[in-house]
Amino acid sequence: MSAVSFISLALIGALTVVYVMHEYDDRNKEMISEKSRSVLLELENKLKGRGDLENDQEMITALLTKFSKVFFTDINLYRFDGHLLATSRPRLFDEGLMAEVMDPEAYDQMRFVQSSSYIHEEQIGELEYLSAYVPFRDDNGQVIAFMSLPYFARQYGLQQEIFSLLATLTNIYVFLILISIVLALFISNRITEPLRIIREGLRNLKLDRSNRTIEWKSDDEIGQLVDEYNRTLSELVRSAELLARSERESAWREMAKQVAHEIKNPLTPMKLSIQMLQRSKADGAEDLNERIDRTSRTLIEQIDTLSNIATEFSTFAKMPKSNIEPVELIAVIESSIDLYKNADVRLTLETEVHGDCTIQADRDQLVRVFNNLIKNGIQATPDGQVAEITIGLKKTNGQFVVSVADKGAGIPDELRDKIFVPNFTTKSSGMGLGLAMVKNIVETSNGKIWFESEPDQGTTFYISFLAS
Repeated sequence: MSAVSFISLALIGALTVVYVMHEYDDRNKEMISEKSRSVLLELENKLKGRGDLENDQEMITALLTKFSKVFFTDINLYRFDGHLLATSRPRLFDEGLMAEVMDPEAYDQMRFVQSSSYIHEEQIGELEYLSAYVPFRDDNGQVIAFMSLPYFARQYGLQQEIFSLLATLTNIYVFLILISIVLALFISNRITEPLRIIREGLRNLKLDRSNRTIEWKSDDEIGQLVDEYNRTLSELVRSAELLARSERESAWREMAKQVAHEIKNPLTPMKLSIQMLQRSKADGAEDLNERIDRTSRTLIEQIDTLSNIATEFSTFAKMPKSNIEPVELIAVIESSIDLYKNADVRLTLETEVHGDCTIQADRDQLVRVFNNLIKNGIQATPDGQVAEITIGLKKTNGQFVVSVADKGAGIPDELRDKIFVPNFTTKSSGMGLGLAMVKNIVETSNGKIWFESEPDQGTTFYISFLAS
């Protein structure tokens, strides 16, 4: 709006200047035309009865000089053939500033076209001026000479008038531009205020919490936009609730199917073991006690499996509330390493951090994170090989980055997107909740977890925490 106002005022100013220039030219032409007629009347009256002007050249020059002082203008008198006869300012012709013949275009208009008057724009160097030509007649009405009145003050007067006009316009336009800028700011702020409110509403829009609608009283275009935003927000919230409910139901259905599947797996060998034990007893087998011991071990092993399944599911479904506090990261890592010292595994800690290594997290949950990652590294090692786990720690850009690297079989490309998905597992036992739980704990501590893996080379999990 300010730009439109400025451009409009600039165009109006330019048109005003052009109009003033035309008006000034018209006034000058009218003024010089009237002055030329007045001088011509006085000159014809003074030279009345004189037939030949050539013999009175000195007297005519004196007369032109006198009239020049009276009418405040130079006067030139040309013969019928266009050559100079007399002038009130002979110095201009003596120094060669003006030619001693009439302007060709003016001479053509006066002699051949026989105009009663002709105003022509002429030039001396860079000075432009107007010249008015009128025919000088004798007592018989015959044209015997041509009189010219050059008006040299035109250019200077025009510049003065334009400068005065521009100064006035500048003062007025500066005031108008300031007013237009203030009005533009006021109007633009009033227009953009509801847009800012809608932008803030969209920025703060969270599907997992209550969102406020926007109140707008006016029933204008902005009001219609606000109404549409409120309607869309209500529909979005309803859709989000339905989607969340559907996702929860779907997740629990999948979890229930997985739990049922995991429970059925050990139930079948347990049932077969008991049936074989009953058959052995009925047949009076001699090694009945041995079979009872073997079957008992099988049942105990399968019951332990069912207990582990129940524990994993309970832990994931009922994650205890985090107790966020300052935690020494190296101490937690060393605690997890000590837990697996007696196992058939080679654990190495490589740290580039010396000194304080404190983060904000839940210590117990953090221990479970590293326990799970070390356990996954051990389970990823092919049978017959000693598991080698390398834990690294470094500080980069105000963050502690922990890496847990194994030399296992790696993760296939088609399974990478499912690693942190609950109930997904590549092992023959367990519910696949370990890495999902690890991801949940890390993100609760404002951390980030990712991994890199190469087939047959191993997998490295990375966890970044903000330094406390």
